[in-house]
Order: sequence, then C-alpha cells, then structure tokens
Amino acid sequence: MAKKVWLLIIGSLVVLLGLVGSCGSSVMGVAKGILNNNLGEHRLFNWCTSGLIDINKLLDNKTYYVMLQNNTELRATGGFMGSYVRIRAQESGIKEIEVQDIYVPDGQAVGHVEPPYPVQEAFKIGNLWLRDSNWDPDFASAAATTAWFLEQGNENPADGIFAVNQATVAQLISVFGELKVPEFDKTVTGQNLYSLAQRYAEEGFFPGSTKKKDFLGAVGGALVRKIKDVKLLESLKLLKLLKEELDKKQILIWMRDAEVQRWVERAEWAGRLGKPVGDYLYIVESNLGANKANCCVDREVRQEVDKNKEKLTITWENKNEFDATKPPVFWGGQYVDYVRVIIPAGAEVQRVKVVEKELRRATEKDFVMPNSLRQEMSTDMYNIEYRDGLQIIGFWANVPAKEIVTAELNYESGSMNNAGYKVLVKRPPGIEGFQYKLLYNGKLVVSEWIDRDKTIWTK
Repeated sequence: MAKKVWLLIIGSLVVLLGLVGSCGSSVMGVAKGILNNNLGEHRLFNWCTSGLIDINKLLDNKTYYVMLQNNTELRATGGFMGSYVRIRAQESGIKEIEVQDIYVPDGQAVGHVEPPYPVQEAFKIGNLWLRDSNWDPDFASAAATTAWFLEQGNENPADGIFAVNQATVAQLISVFGELKVPEFDKTVTGQNLYSLAQRYAEEGFFPGSTKKKDFLGAVGGALVRKIKDVKLLESLKLLKLLKEELDKKQILIWMRDAEVQRWVERAEWAGRLGKPVGDYLYIVESNLGANKANCCVDREVRQEVDKNKEKLTITWENKNEFDATKPPVFWGGQYVDYVRVIIPAGAEVQRVKVVEKELRRATEKDFVMPNSLRQEMSTDMYNIEYRDGLQIIGFWANVPAKEIVTAELNYESGSMNNAGYKVLVKRPPGIEGFQYKLLYNGKLVVSEWIDRDKTIWTK
C-alpha cells in the first residue's frame, strides 16, 4: 500500500481531463473508483465530457508515468526529474504503481545519444540520459523524448507522461496540514517536504541506494490514507488546487493517443510553445549547476518597445548565502543558468549582452566538433534556433551567490501596427512568477506579477 504513492495525483489528473463546467460533480466518484480498483462504468463522467473522454479506455491496459520534478533545480519543463512513478492501469482502475529513481533506467540503457551542447558543457559526460531528457521548452516534444528514454531503460512504453513539480506536491500535502510517516518517524508538511526529500536523496548516497524512493513511497502511503478519509471541503480544495496548477503549467500532460492529446492542448495543459500572433516572449531557464539554487533566485523582466525596436532586460538576483552546497543543511549555490529567450522568428536580433559583455553569434564553425566532445562553457556566444514561427536565443548567464546579473537583448520586431501593440508573455513552469514591466513608446504601461501566460494589448 505504501507504494500507492501518487494515486491522488494520477487519479485526479486523469479525471481532470474531463473537468469542464458541470463535470466537477462526478470527480470524486471516479477518483475513488480508480483508487480502489473498482471503477466500473461511470456514465455521468462520460456524459459530462460529451463522450470525448472515455475514462475506461484511458485506463484499460495503459502505462502512465508521473515525472516528479524538483523545481529548485529548474529545467525547461519545470525541474530536474529525480524520481518518477510508473502506473499500470486496467479497465477497473489501478493495477500496479511503483516509485522509481531516475537513475535506474539510465543504468540499463545502451547506446549513445548526442547531448545538447549546454548539457555537455555543464556536465561533460558525453551523452544525453533520461534525467536530462526534458530539455525541450515545448513539453510535447520533451515528453516524447522522455518516453523514448524510459523505453530504452527497459520500462514499458508510455501511454502518457505527467510532469508534476515538487512545489505542487507540497501544496497537496498542505491541504491536509501534515502527514504522519511512521516508517521514517517523521511528520511531513508542505514546508519541510523539500528538505526531507533532499536529505534522503543526498545523505549517504551510493549507487543502488533506495532511501529517496523509499521515503517518497512512505509519504505517498500516508497521503493515500488521508485521501481515503477525505472530507468534502478537503476534496474541493484538492480539485481547485489541481485545476490551478494545470492552468499555471506546474502540471503538464502529454498523451500518446492523438485524440486525447488534442483535447489536452485545447485545454492549454500541454505546455506547447504555440505560434505567435503579434509579439511573443517566453524566457526559459535551465539550472545546470547540479544544485538547488532556484530555492533563492528572483528575476525581473523589463521590455521596452519603441516603434519597431525592442530592448529586453532580464535581471536575476541570487539570494543564496554560499556559492557551493553545504550538506546536510544547504543545497543551493551559484546559479549556472542556460537561458533561452523565445521571440518571433521575424525579429532581427542586433545585440545580446550579459553583465555588459557583448556576446557574439554562434556560427557553423562553433559546432564542427560533436557536442559530446565539448569541454568548455561557451559563455562568449549566443545561439539561435528557428522553429514554427519562433526563434530560440540561447546563452549562458551565471549568477554567483549574493550577486545580481543582468542580460540585455536588442532586436527589431515589426510587431507594431496601427491597431497598437499586442504581446503574449509566457510564464515558464517551475517558478511562481516574475515581475514584468512593459514600456511602450517611452511610457510605463504595465508593471505586474506574471504567474501564468498573459496576453497584453496596448495602444
């Protein structure tokens, strides 16, 4: 039973695929049926999804993976994937569920996969592995890669991938106040989940260690016991929280079934980049410092638009006390950040600066050497990748502890017209939000906290 760790998450997520308007009334019946492996036919659920989602079809002989992401170590889809949950389902509910460490399938995979050049420059391991497979800022692409790596590591083919950030799990626990975990003689709360999980992940670690997996399994068992006695008010809080986390992209979904995936994308829970209509701004950060520096990093984004010229300023403040980890009490440090700024493909980049140092644009000569052989960080350059009406501008921005670092991009966008200026500002998963300021023709028109994707229109 202790291994039935994330039944609330997977059960509620599958159920939430059908949550539109009046569907909420059927949720708890479906969730409890999944929990007890006794779902049967649930006509109300199928009716309120207009037949688009057949819950029995979603479960029958399917394998799903919940990737548990530590968002204090940011990655493109939310955080470093330290563990995952494998759920095997059957028509009546859950057949098998198990927590696994991310390094287990990595240890069974064979062959070579060229890593993205920043991953190689940071870790110098000559290969891409499952643990770093959520590199792509488009979640559908990243999840398909993760599914492939899982299969290479002798896991079952994935029918769906759910990315869930640690901050979301902490909030789920907070709904109940606290969890008693007798196997470890601990009381777990939303506030101490991170420190306890980090302790069992890092202290006394050796190849084959199962302490982290066992701890998460025990926490999950305690959570399941709470769920079985869930009160109405608590269940409403849980469902509201899960819906908010989906809307904020702290939970992301990829489904192999094309029809279901289209539904997920229409609900805007798929973490897709999309295509620009007007201007577009998405800043994606990846912590490649092998630490948990994102516990203590703040950022501010300032966008200045004057006719067709744009100036983007990103400021990071690293509030970590030390540049290096100090187990068992401090897991942060210097923020080794590979940044990707995504803007419309038609924009013409004129200059990229980090700490007042102007970077050069990468050329083909910079990639003559295979990525897997790179040994030095290319902090002197920026690289541009074009994709589906967008361009992805990547560069290093390293922020030492107790320091502030600023990056500046200048470009001509052509996004303005006689009707005014429209921009989609996307908030990346893994962070709560960021302070955003928009100056239009020299006037401050927006100054607010961005905690979800937002379209801004000004004249």
